[in-house]
Amino acid sequence: EAYSFPTPWERRMYETDIAENERSRFYVALANPGASEAARDSEIAGYIGNWFIVDECHVGTIAVAKEYRGRGIAKLLLGYTAQKALAESLTYIILEVRTGNEAAINLYLKMGFNIVGRRRGYYQDTGEDAHLMMATNLTEIAALFPAAEGLGGAPIPGAATI
Repeated sequence: EAYSFPTPWERRMYETDIAENERSRFYVALANPGASEAARDSEIAGYIGNWFIVDECHVGTIAVAKEYRGRGIAKLLLGYTAQKALAESLTYIILEVRTGNEAAINLYLKMGFNIVGRRRGYYQDTGEDAHLMMATNLTEIAALFPAAEGLGGAPIPGAATI
């Protein structure tokens, strides 16, 4: 978290959300191909944190470690999230992204997200605005994460497994 964001969430915020919020869903991409699911010391290549509320999947956080960027990990995390959202009958994904984060905005646009609003001064650390982006094409996004045998997920090109 501290590695990816100027103002990271505090550890207790994650612990509380994961342990006490039945609507939260967090998924991690591990950069340790072939590692068993029991491996606790695997390097995290990326992660996504969501809240599933009524028919909405709200992406609260998504990050990919710098050394793993450009390998499709964010797409796979979003694809996996979309699969899980569809399984729980959700109909859209919504997220905020810094207006200056062109790489992320371009990725989301390519995946079928649309800019549906702007949150002025959303990021308290810099006062930067956020684009509010939404996607309703969950089936197409879900197809970005290939189905895999077992619980280990599918290989991430060049680096990791979910």
